[in-house]
Amino acid sequence: MDELRLIPLDARRLQDFERLLSGKEFGGCYCAVWSNQDEQWAERCKERPHENLEHTSVRVRKGQHAGFLVARVADGAIVAWTGSGPKPAFPSLKDRPGSRLGTWSDSVWAVGCLAIGFANRGRHYAPEIVRLIVAEAISRGASSVEAYPIEPASEEGAYRGTRKLYEDLGFTVADGEPSGDLHAVRMVKTLEGASTAVADEASGEELTTG
Repeated sequence: MDELRLIPLDARRLQDFERLLSGKEFGGCYCAVWSNQDEQWAERCKERPHENLEHTSVRVRKGQHAGFLVARVADGAIVAWTGSGPKPAFPSLKDRPGSRLGTWSDSVWAVGCLAIGFANRGRHYAPEIVRLIVAEAISRGASSVEAYPIEPASEEGAYRGTRKLYEDLGFTVADGEPSGDLHAVRMVKTLEGASTAVADEASGEELTTG
């Protein structure tokens, strides 16, 4: 199993972010779905994805947390992206089915998406990425981590991860609600041994949600 590490996205890494997320498999989202989704969302992703990239880039340049690049330790390659971190860093979660049912607090972390490039799929990276997110949340003093898989599982909702993925990693179903014709599940992993430290020793950086 390849060893992976999380890299908080900052202005120095925006080119890596653009290079990865410009892949057709990611649909032009550039992780703006959690902070800039509106009635023009589908059209913007298809016709004007650069606007989503600019939106996320502006947030990052302001020092706001948007998520983590995932690097393979052996060669430094950027293999995935995860829109994860303190829940208030992703404003749309406050109103979205499933996520809106939980507590709105910096002490609650959210796994918004797991975006693995086509070339690196099938390597069982998703469980390891979630483990790294949980470890990062503990180091930042979080009390819990939430995830929001959609049921029944489908390719369209795969970016959220699956219920089985999270159950295998110790998450339990807290509640859920309809999301159109589907069902949005809120899953929670309560953290034990969470540190009161707000900075990770490896990165030395603080995550800014506002």
